[in-house]
Amino acid sequence: MKISKIARIILVASTVVTSFSVTAQSDSILQTANRKTEYVFNQKETPIQIVPYNTIVFSRTLHSINYVRGNELYRTKKELSNLAVNPSGVNVGVIEIDKKGKKDAKFYSTSEVDTEIASLNTKKYGQPSAIAYTPDARKVLIATDKGLFIFEPRKMEFLDMIELEFTPEQMVISDNAYYLTMSAGDRVAVYNLEQKTVRRDWTYGVDVTDMAFSNGSSDFAVLTNDGILTIYDTRSFNIKNTIEDLGDGIACTFNEDGKYILVVTSPETLEIINLVRPTDRNTMLIEDGGVNDLTFVKDSSDESLLVFPANMKLYARRLQNLEPHFAKLITDETDLRMAEWEKMMPGESIEDYRLRVNDESRARQRRLFEDEISTQLAGDLLSGTTMSLGNYDRTNQVLAIDFSTMPTIYLPVPESNVTAFHNADDLVLSNVQYGLLPDDTFEIIYAQVFNKADGNTYEYNNLDRVSMDFMSGDANIVSLELLQQQQMEELRLQELREKVVQEARNMQLISNHTNIAVNSKVVPDYDADGNNILNYEVNFTYQVDPEFSAAEDFPPGKYLVNESGAASSMLKIVKEAFEGDFAQYIKAGKKLKVTISGTADASAIIRTIAYNGCYGDFVDEPVYENGVLTAISVTKANGIKENRQLAFLRAEGVKDFLQTNIENLDQMDANYTIRVDVSEGKGSEFRRITAQFTFVDVF
Repeated sequence: MKISKIARIILVASTVVTSFSVTAQSDSILQTANRKTEYVFNQKETPIQIVPYNTIVFSRTLHSINYVRGNELYRTKKELSNLAVNPSGVNVGVIEIDKKGKKDAKFYSTSEVDTEIASLNTKKYGQPSAIAYTPDARKVLIATDKGLFIFEPRKMEFLDMIELEFTPEQMVISDNAYYLTMSAGDRVAVYNLEQKTVRRDWTYGVDVTDMAFSNGSSDFAVLTNDGILTIYDTRSFNIKNTIEDLGDGIACTFNEDGKYILVVTSPETLEIINLVRPTDRNTMLIEDGGVNDLTFVKDSSDESLLVFPANMKLYARRLQNLEPHFAKLITDETDLRMAEWEKMMPGESIEDYRLRVNDESRARQRRLFEDEISTQLAGDLLSGTTMSLGNYDRTNQVLAIDFSTMPTIYLPVPESNVTAFHNADDLVLSNVQYGLLPDDTFEIIYAQVFNKADGNTYEYNNLDRVSMDFMSGDANIVSLELLQQQQMEELRLQELREKVVQEARNMQLISNHTNIAVNSKVVPDYDADGNNILNYEVNFTYQVDPEFSAAEDFPPGKYLVNESGAASSMLKIVKEAFEGDFAQYIKAGKKLKVTISGTADASAIIRTIAYNGCYGDFVDEPVYENGVLTAISVTKANGIKENRQLAFLRAEGVKDFLQTNIENLDQMDANYTIRVDVSEGKGSEFRRITAQFTFVDVF
């Protein structure tokens, strides 16, 4: 199927390349311009389990932990089970079993071979059975015969515990950190990880072989050894789909957008199942055999490869025939366009806004966006289909036109004209628009049909078909009243921005070459119990003209907030906003998500820059670097040697300002995420910060 330009824009993200150690960097898949469809890596033993980290895969054999190319990270005479990889990439956890059956949970560095960094006190916490990390890498969970224990993963400091009704053998945490799933034998329990309560508990009567969440955590899959795969909707944990005839049901994984799930049905076969159209199933034969696990991993161009072990090998294969999840692409892009359309225009009064944006106009505009995006994604479907004439309905005076790859359309044709339709080759379709069906395939919703035989043009119009409610449902609805309230608050935010900016200009902290931007929006979401909630998101950022950024933003090598006129001015707006009109959202105990981005340019650091330790020392601190979770270290003793460290400290400066200067913010249940971006370009215009605040469930 041809993918249009907009699909490529939506589907292909920017290149992401990161590494956390010299050894790991040499083992990534694959930092090369040679874009083959399959890579094969010889192994000393056939892996039992594989776990991805960014462009890297770790594998476990009976006695060793290995990188992609078979290089050993650790080897022992004990039996190894339940490998878990820290999402920041700095260490791995594994359970070791000695000849007497005694178990230990051990943690090993990924940057140094055979280097143990921590272990579980089994006398105090019991015999370990499973390990899992939270997606933000800030907690590690260890299940034992005494319960579930939660630790800080770097120093293994005890944080919390959960009493369990059984001892799990597997644990999986959803990527939104809402759900912890555990299994042992034929039993699976789903916990609300925030509340530490059981959401669902199932007994299948046969052994559970694998569990998996889709990206975005909307679906949860349970695979059993009788070859049955059960897909649950995580909002309710009710059954969404049941797929049978999957052989031995050995292992499963979702593809990146969750449209497909892949199942190891035997050591020689993989089944690829389209979850939108479950009858669309394909079998992949593996001649070498020995397949017992599988996962997806990104290459250096941010494209997905399927990785699976076979007989003394590890395969990384591009699956080029998987269709994108069109409904998700259309919904996501429509949401973005609607968010822009629903904003008040410059100079637009609240009265004019209410006339332009109402329930009827919102529904109409959303439909227009859906149809436009669907048509762009569909591309030229007519070139790949065979058209033929069908029956004529005299009662409704419509002629059926059939397509080999799309649903039939019914063209209004007067009975007096129908005899002029001799052959489908005489018909020319133009101005064609496409819509999407619930099975993620396209249909024609509008076309002008020219008949060469009689020289007439006929119009097919099904633009009023049912909207794409099968994707969004009621979870994506923001009331008009709430939308208008948010727009009024944004007006006040803009007025505050103008006031603070003018004050900063009067003090000569910045000039009119610094542009500070503020905006807000209401974002539909759901909580860990599946309830619909509305979050309030407020964004602050700035841009300085390149020739003025060295004077008005961070000078080279600087990271303190007060060393940037632009940054300090932006944070003054934040402070006054949250201590003024927006104080209503700062409530003790309520959840707040803060995402702070610090950036740096690519200018080389010739000499170590001194770090005064004002924000503390950081060792293996989890951060997102160019969109990928990794770890960073900055200490007073070692100073600043990399641009990523400068970007990190600029973001930490914002965090310190917020915690120190904004009244009552420390009373909230705040979760801070630091993002680090190092530009490929050089120049002071690449040194800046941004801050995003998401007040959770505030309406």
